[in-house]
Amino acid sequence: MRVAILHDYFDKMGGGERLIVNLAKAINADIYTGFADYEKTHKELQDINVTEIGTLIKKSGLRTIYLMEKFKRLKLNYDFFIFSGTVCISAAKNNHPNIIYLHTPPRHMYDLKEWFYSNSGFFQRLGLKMLHRYLYPRNQFYMKQFDRICPNSENVKKRVMKYYGKRLYDRCEVVYTGVESKKFYYKKSEDFYLSTSRLDPLKRVDLMIDAFRQMPDKRLFITSTGPEESRLKNLAEGCKNIRFLGPVKHEKILELYARCRSTITAAQDEDLGLTPIEGQLAGKPAIAVREGGLTESVIENRTGVFFEPNTASLIAAVKRAEKIKWKHGFIRKKAMRFDINVFVNHVKKIVKDVNNQFRFSDY
Repeated sequence: MRVAILHDYFDKMGGGERLIVNLAKAINADIYTGFADYEKTHKELQDINVTEIGTLIKKSGLRTIYLMEKFKRLKLNYDFFIFSGTVCISAAKNNHPNIIYLHTPPRHMYDLKEWFYSNSGFFQRLGLKMLHRYLYPRNQFYMKQFDRICPNSENVKKRVMKYYGKRLYDRCEVVYTGVESKKFYYKKSEDFYLSTSRLDPLKRVDLMIDAFRQMPDKRLFITSTGPEESRLKNLAEGCKNIRFLGPVKHEKILELYARCRSTITAAQDEDLGLTPIEGQLAGKPAIAVREGGLTESVIENRTGVFFEPNTASLIAAVKRAEKIKWKHGFIRKKAMRFDINVFVNHVKKIVKDVNNQFRFSDY
């Protein structure tokens, strides 16, 4: 079976991009994408047949419209199509049988629309509203063109019901993300906690900083970058127990997971959340806010602990976690349900099922 995977674009090699690359290699699929920044992704993409249908446009709104119109014109000759993203979905109508791996409905347009409006300047907000006028009817229409929808969590499946309705909800089958578990390893825990969240307001890294300001005897390492970097560094000024490591290579992240005492995640209603999963694959417990998809990947008091989205609750959770004798082998074993092979086999099963149904459909 000849399979094409359509993915919005490769401007970096994050968790979503890595997942698609691994899937393409596992099922020998070709990739069609808006563009690829090969300076950042060449190593991962070099063994895959990748076709770029557009070029890089820096302004995200214009890029979305441009690439959506480009994808809409595609009519490809393959036996099956797998979609990943919110822009490439405009190609769904002309390319069947298909499925979409859904990380989430676009949050800036649905569950977090008012948050984005209230946190934007006048002209930014005006541009966002104009973009939504273009995107909303198209997003609603193109999502109806999928034969099966595969949300990455029960949390995202609930969003499908809320924003697209029962007809699309009934086409859903949750497929948890897949991580290359063999790359993760355990080392004796050192005296630091780890945050790998992007530095933007929705990740609530400021909550972590506020908590560790009040726990000067405990160390917090913060990786990544983002629009809040300057503000967060100012917030942590004078705190010798809080270190900003900046964006680090994947190999370094693996080492930090292996050595940390625990990961900490405070993201607002996370779709699923990679940090707790990756930390658990290294045998480390997760300290996670009790929201969204994080509640699906952490087993309280067995693979991690939860806290409410406030400083006092996070401080209490850190202290509670330090009193638990964690079984690192057990933590990794439970996280293996997110292994890449489990993900690939689940996708293969769905592809086979949808393909069989399609043969007897009216398309």
